[in-house]
Amino acid sequence: MSGTAILAEAFRGAGAKVTFSIPHRSDDGHGIGVEPVRMAVSEGVRLGISVDTGTTCFDACEEAVKLGFDLIVTDHHLPEQASEPGLEERLPDAFALLNPARSDCGFADRKLCGTGVGFFLLMSVWKRLREAGHDVEFDLRSLLDRVAIATIADVMSLTGVNRILVHHGLQRLNTSPCVGLQALMQVARVKQSANVETIGFYLAPRINAAGRMRHGEEAMRMLATSDMDEAMALAEKLDETNKQRRLVEAEVFKQAEAKLGDDDVLAVYDEAWHAGVVGLAAGRLARKHGKPAAVGFITPEGQVRVSLRGRPGFHVGNLLNDCAAHLEGFGGHAGAGGGTVKAGCWSDFVLAFGAAVALQVEHAGDQLAQAVDGILELGAMHAGLAERLVKFEPVGQGNPACSWLIKDVHIAENRALKGGVARLKVSDGSHWLDAIVFGAGAFGDALERGNIVSLLGQLKLDDYRGHGAVQFVIEDLLTDS
Repeated sequence: MSGTAILAEAFRGAGAKVTFSIPHRSDDGHGIGVEPVRMAVSEGVRLGISVDTGTTCFDACEEAVKLGFDLIVTDHHLPEQASEPGLEERLPDAFALLNPARSDCGFADRKLCGTGVGFFLLMSVWKRLREAGHDVEFDLRSLLDRVAIATIADVMSLTGVNRILVHHGLQRLNTSPCVGLQALMQVARVKQSANVETIGFYLAPRINAAGRMRHGEEAMRMLATSDMDEAMALAEKLDETNKQRRLVEAEVFKQAEAKLGDDDVLAVYDEAWHAGVVGLAAGRLARKHGKPAAVGFITPEGQVRVSLRGRPGFHVGNLLNDCAAHLEGFGGHAGAGGGTVKAGCWSDFVLAFGAAVALQVEHAGDQLAQAVDGILELGAMHAGLAERLVKFEPVGQGNPACSWLIKDVHIAENRALKGGVARLKVSDGSHWLDAIVFGAGAFGDALERGNIVSLLGQLKLDDYRGHGAVQFVIEDLLTDS
């Protein structure tokens, strides 16, 4: 949605006539369909650009060639691997295929998200236009807020090129965001400076809710509009949709857990499950069990379509390639992916998926262990350190925030807040520190007042209280027992 929004806005700003099409998640899937290509040609469109998809859409690309339709694929998902070792990967016959995941791609950084690939396409086009003597006034820097949101929401590594894009995108988001994001931040009650966490917890879920629960076109229009009244109306609709999404997601996760039972392979589907939340449910299963999960729904054609989510140390795109014999139409990258299971092949897919996960477990090794940057005492947890740590931002995937271990402190206070959040005060007898836990229920009785615990987490400035206040965000803990 972000990628489509920036391409449409930029090309219109350069004077081009642009239409767009956002596929419906459950009805159309994630790829380029043959029918949309035919429809575009029938409407007189001569050039098509895909966003974040197309590398494995062979039928659509073949149809485009047949009809004389120039189809440029911009994507970042893994190509389909060759059927035999030593052969080249299989690529579609597109007019052009821009994908940093191609083995023959010479781009300096291969970790762009789909929107990032689209942004670099725009930069190249703008350069060519100016070299040809065209005066293009539209400033591509105005699109960086949406490039940053897409990069963070797709959990791309915040290193190299992505770090530069997100750094400048956050500056844009905090100074002169597009009208749609202004409205969304107002609806989401984002009052402090936006950062990676703000996008991950407040903005991205609301943008994604449209495509998950109804149709992504609503979010795309919000991201591209210049009318504040329209933006506010769409942002409020996305907010309500996101509330609905959370309820449905929680129920699907609960049912998936029950359906899995004692099965070691985290692969399950149900005809009643909503297409828009199976990926989120898979993410929950993966986090809880520490390995990749596949959760599916039934398409209108009666097929099982699965969404996969992984954990650090695993590569979902490679898992899908290992299951290719049982899939039709699939794609993915390190952290996520999906595809359609061939008719009658669910059991075979589960066996292949389980074997592929087991193989990656053998090679994951220490990547699955939790690392810390240092062991600190409470006296070191002050505003001076927290302010220095801010200089490492943007932090996230590939450039994680510093994690600290605090050993043997006692819990002096525990106050339960809404949404499963607990606010603690901990002490070592000489110093005090405020701490916060999200999803406190997962720790059971370990958070009870009086317990001696060791804490793993991050030191952050407390923007809510201000005046140099800090708090420790707890990720994990160990009791003295």
